[in-house]
Amino acid sequence: MGNSTVSLQAVIDFVTTQGVPSPLKNPSGYGNQLALDLATDTMSDLINERFNWKWNRQLAKPIFTNSWQQDYPCVGNVNIGWLENADRIDINNSSYPKPIRTITARKDLPPSTDSPGPVGQICWLYNREMQLGIWPGANKIYSPLVSPQAQSQNPLMSMLDKNGNILIVTTVGTTGAIAPFLPAGSAEGTTVNDGSVIWTVVAPTSKGFRVYPLPGATGPVWMIVPRFQMLPPTFTDLEQFLDPIPDDQARHFRRGYRAYCLDASPNPQDNVRFKDSYSEWQNSLLAIKKDGDKELNAYGLLPASYPVDDIYPGLRNPQDPSTPY
Repeated sequence: MGNSTVSLQAVIDFVTTQGVPSPLKNPSGYGNQLALDLATDTMSDLINERFNWKWNRQLAKPIFTNSWQQDYPCVGNVNIGWLENADRIDINNSSYPKPIRTITARKDLPPSTDSPGPVGQICWLYNREMQLGIWPGANKIYSPLVSPQAQSQNPLMSMLDKNGNILIVTTVGTTGAIAPFLPAGSAEGTTVNDGSVIWTVVAPTSKGFRVYPLPGATGPVWMIVPRFQMLPPTFTDLEQFLDPIPDDQARHFRRGYRAYCLDASPNPQDNVRFKDSYSEWQNSLLAIKKDGDKELNAYGLLPASYPVDDIYPGLRNPQDPSTPY
């Protein structure tokens, strides 16, 4: 079940009772398209406000770090608008609860081949932008990453086959005699066997993740769970609900939709009314941000050094006017 029980048709009915021209009354041949386009624009303006809406948040499927692998192409990640952050869990640690920390999301991260260490940052990239491995050869073993004895020492778990498909390991095992491949342009999710290893096609336009710094050869396997804001949905039907906007926030969408209906009207008087209505819409965007920012968040700044740090950290007894000897 989604967040909303309010349909676009209900919004249109509401604004037309306020004397706003219906976007459904278009010249012959246009049908409902104007009404749908205005709804998509309203939704985009609301969601694209850079704010971590709880009702628009989603968790990506976890990725598991592999030795010397910085880039992780993923299957079906098409709805990422922007990353908030991610959780890093030492998945094979036997303690309870398992060690966990939040890592920072960045717009971009550089590729790295040195200075391995615990993962502290993450960004998303299109799969086509990622560094890929090569087929490791015959009879090579890909071991499970989640296991009490796991040591992250596998070959890279991604490759480009000879026909240009991006493949990732989705079932570990032992490779066969020849490098796997599929017909050019194979659909995302298509699989190919390689001995007991199974590779899966990922689309170049789906999104994966780059971590930084580079995971080392024998460090822990981190299970990383990215947290992101979804892209705004496109309206395709008048009975479509306002998801992901919850019902208690639907009034903000109605105000924006009302303004855009006035702007789209061919009546000059409606265009004049648009200015006041648009101002109300902008105030509504401020209001919804205030609604979502009532709780204290966990973000803060830590100084690189404390104000009372020793100014002579390497000296036991520095000479100055107060301590001349």
